[in-house]
Amino acid sequence: KILMLDIESEFEGYKEKLWEIKREIPDGMNCGAIVMNCNPFTNGHLYLIERARKLIDFLIVFVVEEDKSFFSFQKRLEMVKAACEPFDNVLVLSMGKLVLSSYTMPEYFKKDELQNILIDPAKDVEIFATFVAPELNITKRFVGEEPFDTVTRQYNECMKERFPQYGIELVELPRLIQDGGVISATVVRRLIKENNIEQIRRLVPQTTFAIIKEMMV
Repeated sequence: KILMLDIESEFEGYKEKLWEIKREIPDGMNCGAIVMNCNPFTNGHLYLIERARKLIDFLIVFVVEEDKSFFSFQKRLEMVKAACEPFDNVLVLSMGKLVLSSYTMPEYFKKDELQNILIDPAKDVEIFATFVAPELNITKRFVGEEPFDTVTRQYNECMKERFPQYGIELVELPRLIQDGGVISATVVRRLIKENNIEQIRRLVPQTTFAIIKEMMV
């Protein structure tokens, strides 16, 4: 009951937003979801979306709306929408503070400082399972395997533990391996600072590369 009061006061208009999203989903579809920051959007992100969309009727990709990243929210959203434009069963959008935000999980935005700390992602997980998934008929949430980031790994473990009681399955997919390793947005950001255009081109979709190249000019 307290959580419900918090949601109503913190997210005025969230129901209207969910209704708007529902109108874009074909009737009778079982939906899956991915929540991504995409800082920037890489071949690894695209691979995860391509795999997930084949395992569900309709896939919703939520782009983290917080402006606490190297790339602004608008640029990240633009990258994801451009890459997913060919897919007829993928919808790209955001849910503001309701899905993975400083309100629901502040630890996510301090990951570098918290790699050796035990965190509690339950608030974000419960909000998604209670208020977002039922309204949009989301029965699966897809994540990539996380071998390095302990904060994200704890988040995934919390979802895996709590989602089944809400009828949601957490599906962990293997990450794309390229040149013997996983693709990292962190590496792409470093290459941008080094102005290494050719290496960037190999790690991101052409649509992302066009946006990055325009920013670097």
